Amino acid sequence: MRKPVYGAFAGLAAVAASGTVLAKEGSGGMPQLDYHLFAPQLVWLAIAFVALYLVMSRLAVPAIADTLAKRQAKIQGDLDAAEKANEETRALVAAYEKRLADAREDARRLTRERGEADGTVATARFNELHDRLAKQIDEAEKRIAAQRDDVMAGLEHMARDIGQDVYAKLAGQPADSGALAGKVTAAIKGGGR
Repeated sequence: MRKPVYGAFAGLAAVAASGTVLAKEGSGGMPQLDYHLFAPQLVWLAIAFVALYLVMSRLAVPAIADTLAKRQAKIQGDLDAAEKANEETRALVAAYEKRLADAREDARRLTRERGEADGTVATARFNELHDRLAKQIDEAEKRIAAQRDDVMAGLEHMARDIGQDVYAKLAGQPADSGALAGKVTAAIKGGGR
């Protein structure tokens, strides 16, 4: 299709050139200003315009229109892809925020449960420690009471021995053990108050 069009242009150019040469030979001035040649020039103008119009409408305009349509389709496709990517991004951000909120809530719940479990364990250990310490305190108080009773019995026995020795040295005769034991016991009980 292009070869006949180029051939037609070549023919038109040859005819126009020969017409111009003939016009120059016939008149001494510019052929465009010769009013006798206006009619043929208008005919050639119309022929050239129609030929150019046909070439443009058949070849150039469809190619340009096709390029513009492809460009518009690509732009629209890119816009659609960008909108889809934007929507997917929004969905991913929303899902991420939801998962983040769920994770925070799970962490709070686990912390609370762990705190309660630790509190329960701590309470149990505290009660166990309290019971063990109370038992040890009771045993220590019993040992202390037993040791005090032993010490007091030993003091009472020492006081009798010392009292007998002192009485024997002062009076020069041995003391009555029963009377001395009663007085020592009364003094220890009286001093214990």
